[in-house]
Amino acid sequence: MTETHHPNPRRTKFKAGTELRERILEAASRLLAEDGYQNVSMRKIAEDAGCSQMAAYRHFADKDALIRQLRLDSYNQFVTVNQRLEHLTDPVERLRQTLHEFLKLVVTHPREYRLAFLTPASDGQELEWRVQVTKPFTAYFLEWLQRVLPPETEKSVAEEKLLQIVACLHGMSVMLINYPRAYGLTIERAIRELDSAFDRIVLSR
Repeated sequence: MTETHHPNPRRTKFKAGTELRERILEAASRLLAEDGYQNVSMRKIAEDAGCSQMAAYRHFADKDALIRQLRLDSYNQFVTVNQRLEHLTDPVERLRQTLHEFLKLVVTHPREYRLAFLTPASDGQELEWRVQVTKPFTAYFLEWLQRVLPPETEKSVAEEKLLQIVACLHGMSVMLINYPRAYGLTIERAIRELDSAFDRIVLSR
């Protein structure tokens, strides 16, 4: 007699729950980009995700909790870019490639970049949360930047250079996703311009 195997009901339920959660997040991300925060409700998100409003609330307590999770996921896409470059040991090459990979992510995930970096914080608590989320990436970049600079360089000088690089990176990212035609900008040109800025800020003595 052939033995019949039945699926584990708990496992099936868990998988369905995980998939539904991802659908809710995807629907929220899309609707926020199209309609803006004020015009998106949990009911509308649930409808777009193909579930009941109650089902959406089982995954997220309210719209703010859902948005926080979206932002965290978006941040993680960008601030963990360095993890793909652990094989690079030359600090200059590693920093250059970090900037390149970041820009490529901006182009492929513009909606996530807008949500993570272009949407104003709703209050001081959220602003502080954003600072904490991005701290690992800032610390990583500062560490490798200090390896490039002369050993006697004061930390305050390295932090100032880091700020200048981040400003260039953010500005280039905004132009890439919002105004590329106005500047004839492509990802290739953006990378060249960012490399040039990096050379001026970091390598020039």
